[in-house]
Amino acid sequence: MGPRDVKNGQLVAIRRDNGERVTINIADSVTRVKALLEDIQSSLFNKAKKDRDEHLIVVKTWDKFLAALDARNIILAPYCGESKCEEKIKQDSARDAVVEDGAPAMGAKSLCIPFDQPAEIQGSDHCICPGCEGKPKYYTLFGRSY
Repeated sequence: MGPRDVKNGQLVAIRRDNGERVTINIADSVTRVKALLEDIQSSLFNKAKKDRDEHLIVVKTWDKFLAALDARNIILAPYCGESKCEEKIKQDSARDAVVEDGAPAMGAKSLCIPFDQPAEIQGSDHCICPGCEGKPKYYTLFGRSY
């Protein structure tokens, strides 16, 4: 807010989410800024949700797990919940490939067990960990840190 803005009884806000310039009358500033911040929050949330939804993939085979992971997706996969399987998944999904300068692609790690499961575990489902004899308990979200 500069001297000219004070003289004109206004302020200029520039949205960081889209670069739009908004001129606001100082008398209405509390109401308008509050509404603007709510709109920015909604815009950022919707963008993040869209990005997440576009990169969320459900897989049941190891080959598809690795392909989805290498394509920078997050993955929902059947999982037995055992820590030894998580360590094997992390180890077997690590890559020597450099995704960013100086940063090798790390192995996948479990991120969470979503409350909203994509499907019920079927009797024919297997834990995503290669060689695991255990039955999966739930779909777990996996991702790779970059």
